[in-house]
Parts: sequence; structure tokens; C-alpha cells
Amino acid sequence: MSGTNPVFLVRKAKKSSGQKDAVLWCSDDFEAANATLDYLLIKSGAKLKDYFKAVATNFPVVNELPPEGELSLTFCDYYQLAKDNMTWTQIPGVTLPSSEAAAAARQHIVDGVDTETGEVLEDHTENFGNESNSPAQATAPAPELTVVATMPLRHRVLAQYIGEGEYLYHVDASQKKEILRLEMDTDNSYVQNLLLAAENVEAFKKAIEHDIHKIVNAVKKVFPVDGKTPELATVIQFLKTWFETEHIDRGLLVKEWAKGNRVSAIQRTESGANAGGGNKTDRNPDYEHTLDTLDVEIAMATLPMDFNIYELPGSVYRRAKEIVKKKESPFKEWSAALRATPGILDYSRAAIFALIRSAHPEFYHYPGRLQGYINANLTETDHENPTEEALTAARHTPEKDAVEEANRQLAAARGEYVEGISDPNDPKWVKTGTSQPTTEPELVKNVGNGIFDVSALMQNSSTHGTETNPEITSNVQVQEADSDEKQAGDAVQAGEGDLGTGKEAVTVEAETHQNNDSVSQSEPEAQQNVPESQQEEPEAAWPEYFEPGRYEGVPNEVYHAANGISSTQVKDARVSLMYFNARHVEKTIVKERSPVLDMGNLVHALALQPENLEAEFSVEPEIPEGAFTTTATLREFIDAHNASLPALLSADDIKALLEKYNATLPSQMPLGASVDETYASYEQLPEEFQRIENGTKHTATAMKACIKEYNATLPAPVKTSGSRDALLEQLAIINPDLVAQEAQKSSPLKVSGTKADLIQAVKSVNPAAVFADELLDAWRENTEGKVLVTRQQLSTALNIQKALLEHPTAGKLLTHPSRAVEVSYFGIDEETGLEVRVRPDLELDMGGLRIGADLKTISMWNIKQEGLRAKLHREIIDRDYHLSAAMYCETAALDQFFWIFVNKDENYHWVAIIEASTQLLELGMLEYRKTMRAIANGFDTGEWPAPITEDYTDELNDFDVRRLEALRVQA
Repeated sequence: MSGTNPVFLVRKAKKSSGQKDAVLWCSDDFEAANATLDYLLIKSGAKLKDYFKAVATNFPVVNELPPEGELSLTFCDYYQLAKDNMTWTQIPGVTLPSSEAAAAARQHIVDGVDTETGEVLEDHTENFGNESNSPAQATAPAPELTVVATMPLRHRVLAQYIGEGEYLYHVDASQKKEILRLEMDTDNSYVQNLLLAAENVEAFKKAIEHDIHKIVNAVKKVFPVDGKTPELATVIQFLKTWFETEHIDRGLLVKEWAKGNRVSAIQRTESGANAGGGNKTDRNPDYEHTLDTLDVEIAMATLPMDFNIYELPGSVYRRAKEIVKKKESPFKEWSAALRATPGILDYSRAAIFALIRSAHPEFYHYPGRLQGYINANLTETDHENPTEEALTAARHTPEKDAVEEANRQLAAARGEYVEGISDPNDPKWVKTGTSQPTTEPELVKNVGNGIFDVSALMQNSSTHGTETNPEITSNVQVQEADSDEKQAGDAVQAGEGDLGTGKEAVTVEAETHQNNDSVSQSEPEAQQNVPESQQEEPEAAWPEYFEPGRYEGVPNEVYHAANGISSTQVKDARVSLMYFNARHVEKTIVKERSPVLDMGNLVHALALQPENLEAEFSVEPEIPEGAFTTTATLREFIDAHNASLPALLSADDIKALLEKYNATLPSQMPLGASVDETYASYEQLPEEFQRIENGTKHTATAMKACIKEYNATLPAPVKTSGSRDALLEQLAIINPDLVAQEAQKSSPLKVSGTKADLIQAVKSVNPAAVFADELLDAWRENTEGKVLVTRQQLSTALNIQKALLEHPTAGKLLTHPSRAVEVSYFGIDEETGLEVRVRPDLELDMGGLRIGADLKTISMWNIKQEGLRAKLHREIIDRDYHLSAAMYCETAALDQFFWIFVNKDENYHWVAIIEASTQLLELGMLEYRKTMRAIANGFDTGEWPAPITEDYTDELNDFDVRRLEALRVQA
């Protein structure tokens, strides 16, 4: 027996519950005793919310004491707490149970335990009541009880193990012997594994007794004692999973494990239903199937191509991950519906594919219809072995080369001709014979309209490989290139689009910025079967990988997602390689385009590509004349409307009518304050109300009764107080016609409240009214992906455009007939072999001299004229403009480079044209080379160091040294 003093607890029941107070005592600490009391209360069917918190009191020494560790709901029928709320006293007037019952109860309750100390006694010598113990009682040995909570962990586990499902609070000597026997029985692998697992799970060692009771019984349910002995690792896995699972899900976890599903957690849908996932399916047994992996399967099922659903092609998997990341439709709708389906993770992959690919393509637009389709068609009996019908519906094609087939499908989706998929009769495909060219192709070809093809130059590079035997083909389906001689000059000549490698060349016509489709032609023009009439131009399809060369008209989103290191990325690497890696390699730093206007972008569009203004920017709509703009205009309209309405009766007018009516009513007889006054009123009553017989005593009570009877016959006056509506109700009693006329009048509009309230008031009488706030709100909400531009911002940008075009040098550069805007160049850095890309704002070809320029907006309204040149130089150096210029000249083969700076401060728009000097370009080139070497080293080693990697001592600069010397002299 433990040496802990006994604790006596009471939980008083709330009066509203109708329950009885509960008491319990045991030889344990307060926390353990409190937990036992709560457990027994819940087990008895009571609710803890019906009771106040448990309170420890002095231990009572009475005959009616309940047994140790047992809940009593009758003790408080005989005893109550004294004023100190600690001492128990007998309730006055309550008869205690008989002495025989008390003695029997005492004998049963104590069972050899001293109530003062809680210790087990060797014999019973204490008498209770007036009865004496029998000789048998005096000599019978007392059972030795041990509280389970005081035992070592291994014994506590075994105590609940031998409890056969019942919670054991204490054990006797025979049970303790059984516990010791099981602990020493090394041949019992089941028990030994259970004990070892308990000692190796940290949460188990910290568990309270009731959790130990639950987990031991859970183990016996999952791994039956008379069944196969589980492995130690399996038991440890189950114990860890059980303790990591929420209490509400532990029952489901035990059921799943008992069925053989070794789930690591109970997954739930958004509605709280069990998502399943513990059973065996057609997926790899080592594959952990979750709601996130289900999303990837849903995305793959929405793709149009057929493939082996159990050996997923890499291209298909990457495309599915992209769909999930961007939440594209119809994946988004299917995911929401299937994630809400209970037990969705139990179904096979084939069932998911078959469900999605058998559905009507428009179902996902209607959530209710989609959910009904899922409920009706998502049926499967054998999740591990899908039926042939399910595999057929899933379009599972194991006999095909999955990777090759998926790549063919994706190539066709990009607009390339694929045999067996593309329609050979489509007008955009033409038949042409090809043969091996008889002459070597030029390394750099001028294909006209400012387009240069350098692909042949890169033919023997490591990127392209060396192809000594070009393929000879004939009658090959190739995509036709549309020509427009009138608008874009001569079309690409035959043979100029061939790279000499059997690969496509992508060329773009300059002036029209149109993206012509690829052409692979190598025979003379006379042998080509090209229709004379111009075909409808197909939609531009940009390649996923850009070969080195010059490309015009590449959209912004395509360029920024293309291969190659841009000048912006080189600048980020100069910040630090760690930043470069986070933003451009691992992409943990994401910078999305903000809808807030960047004045530089707007000026750029107006100066370089004004035709794209409407496509990229949404300009604030003009407010029509007569529209309501401010609260003052709204109130002015409401006041004018109210003035035009017929006047309504005011509350004072109605009150006057009611008082006038009340004045016409006969007044009531006063009851009088004395007998004489009452008699005087009684004498004025009509004879039929003077009911007291003459000769009898006229009491005040009798006379008042007659007066009250008379007053009750008089018409009641109407009320003259309250709101206008209340007064109207009273007026309706006496003059309903007048009230009906008043109801026909229109009520005036309220002139108080918020602006939104005033707008609704105006709408109620003028539905066609136009409100400036609503126009602007609609403009802001329907951006269609465009950047919002206010009228003020547009005005400022137009003024900047005007300043640029009127400048003698900038105007000529921006309007030069040979200019090309936003031309993209892709190449390979000679020193590192890394792919690079650049995109100067403006380029001109002036008699063989290639000139590039960038347009920059600045704000230097407060810089003095003498310091502007130095400030602009610092702007170029600090923002690495010189590095970008060197990169542009290197990759795009530019001879000169200029910056067009324009000040954007309102009504102060000056322009500065600055040429990059030879030394400035050399400095930018050396810094560019150094940074590219660092980037290449990062890719080779996987090390991306932080901006500061070494400890250092901060030293004074020259200015601080001079200040220090001056202060030393003064000191």
C-alpha cells in the first residue's frame, strides 16, 4: 500500500442538473484522485458540465464512508460540509442507516484499510456501532491492495493487460503475482514486445493511467493475444501513431489497424468526414496516398493524352504538377468535389481516372451536378484489382511507350506536326519534298527585314551536338509559313529556314511583329508546292526551348519564362548568390507583378509600343456629365425631390386633431378624495346608474362602484403621445379616410446616413441614375489582368511621351523607321557555357551600325543642375545599368548603347541622352564575366554563399579618420 495520505474529494452538482453530489476517496495525490473521480462519473453516465470542480476536504471518520476508489452518490444524503467547507457534519434530522447495515457497510468499505492512514491492517480489532466482530472476522486475513499508479511502468502496463478490458485502479496480491510472472516470462513474446514497445515510446512513458488502460486494450484489439505475435517494430509504430492521433480519431485508427490497414494518420475531408486511405489499392504498396497526391492524379486524369497510369511519363507528371500549382480548370472543380467525398482515398487510381475521363466535359461547370455524378458513378468493390472496364474507361495503355506517346501528344498541343495525330489535310500543313542541300549553309544568314539566323553557327556546339549525316526526307508534312509581301516585305526565301541539321528554324518578321510558324525547306523555290493565296494565319506557338538567335514579338510572359540567364538575374547574383539561388533556382522568393501602376511601365508603353497600351493597361473611365460624384450632389438631389412632394401631416398636426377630438368627449365623473366628494359625483349620475336604494347607507365603496360603471360606458379618449406612426394609428380610429389619404402620399427620402445609404435612396426614385463610385468600382474589379491607370496618371504619362518625342535626339531614336522594339536575343556565354538572354528596349540598324537603347524614368526634381551628371552616373553604377549594357552589346552584337533618361516628376519632364563609353562598357563586361563565373561555380558545386561569410572588424573610412584626428586635436 502506498504511504500517501488518503484524499477525500467532493464534486457538488449544479442545482439545474438535478444530479446528486458525488464523493470519492483514495490513497493518492490530488491529480490522480481527481482524474479517477471524473472517469467514474463519466462511466456512470453523468456529465462533468453538470458538476462544479472537485474540492478536497478533511477526511471524515463515519460509518457511512464509501469504499476506497468507489464513487458514492448517497454520502451527501447524510452528511454536509460545515461553514469552513472542510469538515463533514451529519445533516440535522436525517436518520442514519441501521447499525447492522452500518457495520456491514463498514466491513465492506474498509476491507482492511485504516481510514485515518489509508494503510492496510493485519487484522480488524475496531468495532463499529454496538456490534462485535465475529471470531471469523477477527482472524480472517485482510487482502493486500496496491494502487496501480504507484507501480513501475512495466507493472502498470501489465496491470491493465490482465484487467480483461476493465480499468484496474488497484491490484491484490494474486494479481500482483500474475504481473510478476508475466514480466519474467521471456517465452511470452507478445507480452515482452508490448513491454519493450512501451519503454521505447516517450509518450507512453508520460501517459496517465486511463490512457495506458486505453492503449493496452487497443493493442489487444489490433493484435489479438491468441493470434500471430506482432513484431516489435510494428507495435512501436502503432503506439507512436496512437499517441500522435487526436482523441476523437483514435477509435477509427484502431479499427483501421484491426482490419490490417497500417495507416499513419486518420485523414479527413474539409467537412470532417473520414477520407480513408488505409486499405490496399492498385498503387505501389510503398506509396503514401494523401489528399495532395490525389490532386496530382486528378490533374493527370484531366489531360487529353492516353498513357500507362501505373508508369507515369515524366512530362505528364510535370504538367500535372503545374496544373495543381496554378489551380487550372477543370482540375480545380474536380479536386474540390473529390476532396469532399468521404472515403475518397480508398479508391484505386484506375477508378479515379475512369470517373473523370467518363464524365461529360461540361460537368465541372455545375458543382451540384458534378457531385451527383460522383455519388452515382464512384463505385468499386475490389480497390486492389480494378476491373477491365475501369481500366478501359481510364484509358490505361500499358502496351504503348508511355513517354514517347505523351511527348507526341504534347508536341501536337504546341502546334507541331505529329504523324498520326495532326490532320494532314489541314490548310496550314503543305507537302514539300526535301533533299540534302548541295552547299554548306552560311554560319550567319541575313534572312531579310532585320532577321539574322545564327543557328548554323551553334550547330557543332555542345548544346546541339554534331550531326554529320543529316536526315534526307521527302514528301514530309511541314507547317506552312504565311507571307505578306505588301506589309512585311519579301517572304523568307527557300532554303533560308533550314539549319542544315534537320531541325526547325523559328523566324519572325520584323515590322509586323507577327509570329510566323516554323518552316523547314531545303529545295529550290520552283520545286515547292506552295499555294499562291494567303492562308489564314494560325495562332503563334512559341517553343518551350529557344535556340540561340534573334526573336521578335515574343510576349512578356513567354520571354520571362524562357531558358537562359537574363540581365536581371545577373544583377540579383551581384546582390548575393544566396539571393540568386532563392529567387531563380529554388524559387522560394517569388516576386509577382503588382496591379499597382508603375509609371515606368506606362511611359515605356507609350513611348515604345503605344499600340499595346489597351492590351496591357486599363484606363480609368470618364465620368459622364450629370453623374452623382459626391455626397453633396446626392443630398442636393434628395432635397429637390423632397421639396416636390406634397406635405405630410406632422406629428404636431396629428396631435392637434386628436386633442380636438378628445375635447368633444364627455368628461368622466371623478371618484372623489372624500366621502362628500364621492357623494357629490354620485348625485350627478343618471338615475339608471344610481343603484343604491334610498334609505340605505351610502358607503364610499358602493358609490365609487356606480361611478366606475358609469365611466366605463363613456367613449375612451385617444392617445396623444408617441411617435408619428403611433399617432397615425390613433387617428385611424377616429378618421380612417384622412389616414388613407395620408398613406397615398410619397414619403420623403432620408438626407442622413452614409454615402451608400444616400445612393440607395436616389436609386429608389431614379433607377437610371449614374454614380461615379459605381463606375470606378466596376473599373477596379474588372481589371482582366491589366494594370489600372487613373486619368491623372495617364495625363502625366502623355506629357512625358510628348517631352520624349519633342526632344531632338530622343524623338529621332524613338520614331526612326528602322527601329525594332523589345527584340529578344538568346545565346550562350562563351566562358561558362551558360545560356543567356537579353531584351534591349530599342535597337536600330543604321548603315551597318547597330545601336541599342534603354528608356529609364527617374525622379530628380531636387537635384541641382551642377550635380545632375554625377547623380546620373551614380544611378547607372548603383543599378548596374552598365552591366546590362555590356551584356546587351555582347549577346545582341550592338556597336553602341545609349540610355534615354526622362524625369517623371509632374510638369517637370526633362530628357537626357547618355552614351555608354568604351571604358564603362568594359567595366560592365568585366563585372558581368565575374558574376557569370560565380553563377557557374554555384551550379557546379551546389554552394550559394551568403553576402557575408567571414567575421570582420569594422574600420573607419577616410572621412571618419579625419574626424577622429580633428577630435583628438580638440581634446
